[in-house]
Amino acid sequence: MTARLDEAVEADLGPLSDLAARTFPLACPPDLDAGVIGAFITEHLSEKAFRAYKESPDHEVLVCRADGGAIVGYVLLVEGTAMDPDCASQIVHRPTTGISKFYVDPDHHGAGIASLMLDDVTARSRQSGVRSVWLATNVANARARRFYVKHGFEPRGNRTFDVGGVANTDVVYELPL
Repeated sequence: MTARLDEAVEADLGPLSDLAARTFPLACPPDLDAGVIGAFITEHLSEKAFRAYKESPDHEVLVCRADGGAIVGYVLLVEGTAMDPDCASQIVHRPTTGISKFYVDPDHHGAGIASLMLDDVTARSRQSGVRSVWLATNVANARARRFYVKHGFEPRGNRTFDVGGVANTDVVYELPL
C-alpha cells in the first residue's frame, strides 16, 4: 500500500475525529478509566476541536491517505513548544516543532505507514528550517516508545499529561534534524 500525508480539508474533519476516537485509547495506560478517555476525546478530538486546530496559525493537521483516499492515519503538529510550555527546557534544538498527535488506524499497524508519515513530517520540518521535532508519549505505551527510539528520537525527560483530570506520566522525546 502507498500512503501520503496531505493537509486536512473540511471534508476530512468528521472521518478524522472518528479515527482519533478509535486510536487515542490505544495510547492510554490500560488502567485509565474509559469515561475519562471518552471525556478527553470529546473535548480534544471532536470534529469541532480539529476545526479549531486547522484554523490555528501555529497548528498543522495532516491526514495520511491510502490508495483510494481513505484516511489511515493523522498527525497534529504544533509550532515550537506551545503544546506544552513546561517541556520547553527539555528541548535542546531550536527552532522545533511539536508532534501533538501521531496515530495510525489499528487495521494498518505494521504496514509501514507510521514510518512513511514520520519521514514526511521530518522532511516538511527540515524544509521549513526546523532543527528538531519533539513529542511525548505515555510511559506505558511500549509500542510507540520503541518506534520513536528506533527512528532516532532521544529521551529528554518526563512530563505530566492530564487526561480528564487524571495525571499521567509521559516520556518526552526529541529528534534532532
